Amino acid sequence: MKIKSQRALRGTTTLALLFCFLNAQAHPGVAQTSSARATITIDTGHVAGQISPLLYGQFIEFMFEGVKFGLHAELLRDRSFEERQGVIGLSRGWERYPDDRDDDYALNFTWDDSVHYPEKPRPETGTVEHSLRVDAGAGVIQRHGIFQSRVPVRAGLEYEGYVWLKTTGYQGDIRVALEADLLGGPVYAETRLERVSGDWHKYDFRLQSRVSDPLARFAILLDGRGRVWMDQVSLMRGDAVQGVRRDVFERVKALRPAFIRWPGGNVAQDYHWLWGAGPRDERPSWINLSWKNERESSDFGTAEFIAFSRNVGANPALTVNVEGRGATAEEAAAWVEYCNGPVTTKYGGLRLTQGYSKPFEVKLWEIGNEIWGTWVRGHSDADNYARNFNRYVGQMRRVDSMIKVIGVGDNDMNWNRIVLRTAGPNMDYLAIHHYYGRHEMAGDLRNLMARPLFYERFYQQVAKLIGEVSPERKIKLCCPGCTAHV
Repeated sequence: MKIKSQRALRGTTTLALLFCFLNAQAHPGVAQTSSARATITIDTGHVAGQISPLLYGQFIEFMFEGVKFGLHAELLRDRSFEERQGVIGLSRGWERYPDDRDDDYALNFTWDDSVHYPEKPRPETGTVEHSLRVDAGAGVIQRHGIFQSRVPVRAGLEYEGYVWLKTTGYQGDIRVALEADLLGGPVYAETRLERVSGDWHKYDFRLQSRVSDPLARFAILLDGRGRVWMDQVSLMRGDAVQGVRRDVFERVKALRPAFIRWPGGNVAQDYHWLWGAGPRDERPSWINLSWKNERESSDFGTAEFIAFSRNVGANPALTVNVEGRGATAEEAAAWVEYCNGPVTTKYGGLRLTQGYSKPFEVKLWEIGNEIWGTWVRGHSDADNYARNFNRYVGQMRRVDSMIKVIGVGDNDMNWNRIVLRTAGPNMDYLAIHHYYGRHEMAGDLRNLMARPLFYERFYQQVAKLIGEVSPERKIKLCCPGCTAHV
């Protein structure tokens, strides 16, 4: 296999490699202390070719806590109270303050689907929106409300948050606090929400903890009486980078990825991009059919992903849903318009409502993910995929003729032949995902070590196929989702 360098190094380097052959393994007749010395001379003045700047990248997928609590900086689970309620009316992740051992008859909770923020229905997600309704009365427990545990806090760092509230006849104070997650424990920080009354209103707050505690609790406390609805609660670290955890951000940036692909993965064929557009608190939650029906928020959407990619120095690569979960070519074209169109267009105008007047100028668009796989929505054979590819790309390029599109390839050369023959003239890149794990290596790690030799032959065959089937188009090979499972 040839090593190709992007730039030439001057001079000649000699590497001395010392190979130790253990007695019982390679050479039974040689003592363990013996060794053989080999030298490799590399002529760094000769450049064999150029390496694509897009050779190395990363990808993000909505998979359990890959985005929520992994990449995204939001600290609260189920901040919009959409998870199914428990016996006292609180949805998963929330508990009665100070705890459930005492029956606090002064507070009654209702998982309310008739009143919520935003008020507009979301039938396109197949989910019903909820809020938490709290009816507060007189009781013997003075400091009471709801809380969420396992909230990490750091001393001296400011935490920014808010909660949407609506009231009917509520009289009294509402407070938010960070404190130790134990009954009667110390309060790290607390503040009062002022003038709580009337219809839906967003109440902002800031909290700065006096101590560090990886397992603190966040509490919303009700000192008054009356009815209150809560929705869209948020708590984020003040050092977040445009909604991304700073520690994760710094580590990804250090990797220097050339590109980052999103929203998947399998979930790309599950996802509708409009769920993650518009004001954050007006976005719906949705059910992730690809990964155990996990409920996902839409806090991290297209704008957040593109900002993250650009902030770490990577090119954003968007994966279009092809015929999965009701997806259409028109929807894909609308996504291109949202990202690259002027604000005078319908979806460019939607981008403007989020504060982005300039187009995102996204160039890399992958048309579907692993369509050959029976596990993805929109699964089809090669012929149907190729025709869908042409239809989708045609609509998308009517919006922006300068985009670069990536087709779905396979380890099956017959799939590649059919797709390239039909869709090759409209394709810029062919992506082939490889999976090689314990089953394939049959328990022998040497099979894994030798696997690159197979890939060298395989890609020579693919390159030859491209030259034969689609010689008029210089299609490049890319692998934005290759995985080796060990």
